[in-house]
Amino acid sequence: MKAIKGNLQLMKEINTASVLNLLHREGKLSRAEISTITKLSATTVSALVEDLIAQNIVTETGERPSVGAGRKAIALQINKDGGYVIGISLGSKYLISAVLNLHGECIAEFKTRIASGNEAVAEQIRLALQSCLDQQNMLDSGTVKGVGIAAPGIIDEKGETIVYSSYLKLANLNIKEQLKLSYPGIPIRVMNDSNAAAFAEYYSGVGKNKRSMLYFSIHEGIGAGIILNGEIYSGFLGAAGEIGHIPVESNGALCLCGKHGCIETVITTPYLLDKCQVTARAAEQPIPESMEEVISGYENGEEWLQPVFEKVLNTMTMMVASAINLLSPEMLVIEGWMNESPRFIRELHAELAVFPFPVAFTEDRLSAASYGEKGALQGAATGMLQQIFGASALISE
Repeated sequence: MKAIKGNLQLMKEINTASVLNLLHREGKLSRAEISTITKLSATTVSALVEDLIAQNIVTETGERPSVGAGRKAIALQINKDGGYVIGISLGSKYLISAVLNLHGECIAEFKTRIASGNEAVAEQIRLALQSCLDQQNMLDSGTVKGVGIAAPGIIDEKGETIVYSSYLKLANLNIKEQLKLSYPGIPIRVMNDSNAAAFAEYYSGVGKNKRSMLYFSIHEGIGAGIILNGEIYSGFLGAAGEIGHIPVESNGALCLCGKHGCIETVITTPYLLDKCQVTARAAEQPIPESMEEVISGYENGEEWLQPVFEKVLNTMTMMVASAINLLSPEMLVIEGWMNESPRFIRELHAELAVFPFPVAFTEDRLSAASYGEKGALQGAATGMLQQIFGASALISE
């Protein structure tokens, strides 16, 4: 990171944000390490740190290894008990809300079946937020620092409105505006769920220290999150990443979007399970009741499943290869049913290894998501923490 010179008060705020973001991401650092990384003078770092300690935001904790024979430096870290953030994730089946400390550690979690429609979902979010506040008694004590909300669909550029979500039947739901009526003093940010999950992996998961990353979530639908040059890329009007609705079969199954043969109709769990059930009947095999049974059969080499999974593998390879050719990310992260199938992952690696990319695709560029299905929740909270600790757009990393 680089220090930014200019108006003294603005410069102090930006440099403070630089220090906080660095500690938030790296964990423990000494004053000297902060000075080296940020290029701020030792005197400036010491003054900023003393202010942050006085505000109970940063705390001294133990020692850092010394380079030479001198005295070990004191370690600094964000005070995890200096406040809390609330993360809320809207999924296709459940709404999950959680209270997290300033280290991003979960303190309490709540889960309920998700509703649909603007009015019902808005009320459900409000109740989830209130449950979190009641659990920690945060509203009165003033320790709630912000609320991060992750939702499927298109989110406006301001991070306030769910413009459209087919799964939850939402349209132009300004959830930030509605929550502000009941909680006027709490910062609120709304993110696309795949972008939130991608940010979690980039910030503290398998994609940490990578400057570009693609994230795919494959369950009832397909979500794609994109990190370019260390920033979330949402595209024009927030509509980037809708890769699941690229058509691959002109006469394929009807998709929720109204078109036929989208990628989602081949590799997502509802369509894949249905296809396997139809195939089982035709082959006079036991009908699988769940994806767990389907995956077990595939792992055990059930012959009747091979044509189904060959098509899934070809479609998945095409989707991943197209995304790689378009953006050439350092890392590609996958979250979904395929991570429960070692055989499928091996075969996907094998297909990508021989695909004619301009630059060879090495095995270490593809990884399972470290946060699993909790990625969107973690990312919403992490994004809120980053916003609290400073405006990253003003800081050059």
